[in-house]
Amino acid sequence: MKHGIHLTKTEIAVLALAVLFAVGMLLYRAGRTGDGAWQVTTQKNAGQEETITAVNVNTATVEELIGVEGIGPTLAERIVEYREEHGPFQSVEELDNVKGIGPSLIENIRFLVCVEDEQ
Repeated sequence: MKHGIHLTKTEIAVLALAVLFAVGMLLYRAGRTGDGAWQVTTQKNAGQEETITAVNVNTATVEELIGVEGIGPTLAERIVEYREEHGPFQSVEELDNVKGIGPSLIENIRFLVCVEDEQ
């Protein structure tokens, strides 16, 4: 009689996602730079590293916001307009108040933006 592990397609998919997540976590480091901004370092092929410094949505210009993957000219203008009308953002999650930005986009840009005051 043979014994083994029998997984459903769903269990295999969840396991594959867990492995991909674990590998992703091994390939990047997040930390703060000397000026208090967040910096994400990703490791590419053969030890090459790419450093991304988070954009402060409380001080960024429209042009700087457009540089964030997922934010186009229209959203960038809406972010600046919202900030001018309501004051600085207290958290990245507050971007959800800007028309056209929802939880999905916030998750995608979470490590690319910050709300910290300039020091």
